[in-house]
Amino acid sequence: MSRGHPVVKKSRLVTAGAVAAVALGAGFAPQAAARADVTSDVPPVSSVTLSQGVTSAPFEIKAKGDRKVLYRKAVVQPGASTGWHYHVGEEIAAINSGTFTRIDGSDCSVKEYGPGESLVEPVGPNTVHMGVNRGTEPVELYVVDIIPTTATAPSTAAPDPGCDIGPATSKNTSTEAK
Repeated sequence: MSRGHPVVKKSRLVTAGAVAAVALGAGFAPQAAARADVTSDVPPVSSVTLSQGVTSAPFEIKAKGDRKVLYRKAVVQPGASTGWHYHVGEEIAAINSGTFTRIDGSDCSVKEYGPGESLVEPVGPNTVHMGVNRGTEPVELYVVDIIPTTATAPSTAAPDPGCDIGPATSKNTSTEAK
């Protein structure tokens, strides 16, 4: 303590949780403004939900060490794909528009996700997959990645696991797209 003020220690868990809650558009009630210069036209705190989705996938987020939280808008154009890749950290995505087709490299299974649905991506090099837009309109996703601070990107390119996916992925894009 100094000058009679208590020392406040921040918990990394709380800080990361607060960042994730804001990134996910969590609702919260505005509190009274602490500053007198806030006008009545501007609320002291505001929040806008950009997208939301529902998932039944079970998941846990376990982190050893510090993490970066990325909040991204990804757009996959018609006929484009993310390319084969895996994630270096946890990723949760909400589909805002379009139909996103996910191909699992381990068994070549295909699952489609539409507006209002979410997906939770597994982590690690044994979870290679690809996202494809087989539709006629862009797919828009809002994505939260929780990755190691040493990671330079949320995903890593991976070799084609041998799935016969057809011509709809001829416009492969960077793995940064998803």
